[in-house]
Amino acid sequence: MIFNRMWLRPCIVILAVSLYGCAFGNKHAYHDAAIDYRGEGSAKVGIATFDHRVYVLSNDKDPDFVGLQRAGFGNPYDVTTESGRSLAEDITTSLVNALAKKGFAARPVLVSSTDSIDAAILALTAHGSDRSILLMLSEWKTDTYNRTGLYYDVTLMVLDESGNMLAERSIGGKDNLGGSVWNPPGHAKKAVPLAFKEKMEELLNNNEVLQALK
Repeated sequence: MIFNRMWLRPCIVILAVSLYGCAFGNKHAYHDAAIDYRGEGSAKVGIATFDHRVYVLSNDKDPDFVGLQRAGFGNPYDVTTESGRSLAEDITTSLVNALAKKGFAARPVLVSSTDSIDAAILALTAHGSDRSILLMLSEWKTDTYNRTGLYYDVTLMVLDESGNMLAERSIGGKDNLGGSVWNPPGHAKKAVPLAFKEKMEELLNNNEVLQALK
């Protein structure tokens, strides 16, 4: 028993130091998600992501912030996008690619997080698209220690050429994405992009959204 206790403390310290060293500089990929959109079409579609996360609006976090990686004693470090661009830009890129693969003339439209929703809609409709997609992020972040939690509150809106709402779908909650005792950052790096892909597919493949984009 005494022998086991003698080894227990060094093992805990080694594990904590290992996790601490892995907490810095983690990045997650959002720009290249292989989103499987079930629809098809040829319409012109403008796509924008409206980052309305409170900590981005308050400048507490940068627009490329996507979550937290905790070190051995639970102290948090920011996780950012792999591309180095804002999360809004990366999400828009993935959505544009998903629709372009199915025949749509999809193009990105950049909107500012400080814009009003009316200004964001105006920016979309100013490009003469047949349809527009506005994805609003009220929450999106992960928190990883041994396990990874995903916190999200996302609304996807489909608009006609005049900015009128044709369809709206919202999802939100906290998901447990599993974890790893020995390599939590490595697990998160794989699990988070997969979860993002699944959430975007849930929004895009909603029946009302599919019909509105036809």
